[in-house]
Amino acid sequence: MSSSTSQKFRDFTGEPLKDKDICEVPGLGPKLAKNLEENGIKKAYELLGIYLTLLKNKDYFELWIRDNAGANRHQAKQCSDAIDAFCSQFL
Repeated sequence: MSSSTSQKFRDFTGEPLKDKDICEVPGLGPKLAKNLEENGIKKAYELLGIYLTLLKNKDYFELWIRDNAGANRHQAKQCSDAIDAFCSQFL
């Protein structure tokens, strides 16, 4: 793993999701997490479900995050990269 990854990224991708809150996903701070919670997404595993529903297509997932959380491109990419890395590690 690159030394340029954040601690939040390493924590997220280094262990199973269990009951992690949405704000623990890299790229999602309190404001974006609140936006997703208002759309019914409260846990990281629910966000993983969206990614899997989109057939692990990072481009579509990034668009979904931007549309549903109000993320910018950088935040959406951070989130997408973390979810994808999690899948590579655990699925």
